[in-house]
Amino acid sequence: MIGDEFRSDDVPASERFAYWQHRMCGRMSGFRIARAEPAAGTADRADSVFLAEELEISLGGLGVASRRLSSVDIRRKRDDADKGGYQILLPVQGALLTDWDGRAAVSRPGTMYFHDGTRLNSLGLRAPDGPGHFHVLTVDIPADRITLPPGSLARLVGQELPGDEGPGALLTGVVSQVLAGAGAYRPTDTARLGTAVLDLVHAHLAHQLESRTAQPSLAPEHRRHALLVRVVDFMRHHLEDPELTPQSVADAHHVSVSYLHRIFRAHTGGRETVAGWIRRHRLEHARRDLADPALAAVPVHRIAARWGYTHAAAFTRSFRAAYGTTPREYRHEGPAPSDEPRP
Repeated sequence: MIGDEFRSDDVPASERFAYWQHRMCGRMSGFRIARAEPAAGTADRADSVFLAEELEISLGGLGVASRRLSSVDIRRKRDDADKGGYQILLPVQGALLTDWDGRAAVSRPGTMYFHDGTRLNSLGLRAPDGPGHFHVLTVDIPADRITLPPGSLARLVGQELPGDEGPGALLTGVVSQVLAGAGAYRPTDTARLGTAVLDLVHAHLAHQLESRTAQPSLAPEHRRHALLVRVVDFMRHHLEDPELTPQSVADAHHVSVSYLHRIFRAHTGGRETVAGWIRRHRLEHARRDLADPALAAVPVHRIAARWGYTHAAAFTRSFRAAYGTTPREYRHEGPAPSDEPRP
């Protein structure tokens, strides 16, 4: 099985909570974890043996997990307790009590909670009334893997989102299936599964942003954010098209190229152009294909064509400029210790 599995039954009953607490503190530095006071009518009792069953899988940089627990409270104890990325929590059973920057919420099955840890004050994981324990699925996404505008994402951080309809239901279903089928995957499957999960995360977040910025009465700044969300989502889904250019992106959104460049410069702080964004993401996808053993027999020029490069020589020049090696050398020698594109 790929992934890391933990069951509290493997630890003596008297040591289970302390063992799990130590394990989780390593994952949530700066937070304090304690058993929750039992509530009337719940399955938890003050003298009950602590239960924790967890499965964590790394999917090419993303992380997904299933956690079934007795009720616990997680509270910030230091101001520097930041996660450095985003997390989606999908309750399956019980209730998730959250306080993000003073904004309290209660999330139950059929919803999801999106946060970044920077101003997360507390999480309460509560078992349902009656039999059972708290059960949640999680998706951890590094900040640099989310390509949507940070200014727009700020409208969703610390918010409860729907998880039982549209792209949210698809995301919930796929994460659940990925975890349920962990025993059937090969290590080489993880990057592909991570791409599928990340695409659904983007689809759901973009859908929510568009839904919240569709009102004609919004301020110009919010309308620009909405346009930028659509632009980035459009480019992500048309990377394979060799005709994807700043002009085609502007035409598809009924704006001028100069206006497109202006809002994109504001988004990136002038660090990257529209054409540079397209080139970087095409190269990242091509690099992953070149490193995929399942595609070892596919010629380099076909991988280049798959990601919008009509001329193999142009692809080789761009790849060398980004990664310091040719596509063929990269495929034969394997990834370098750091294979991020050069700035």
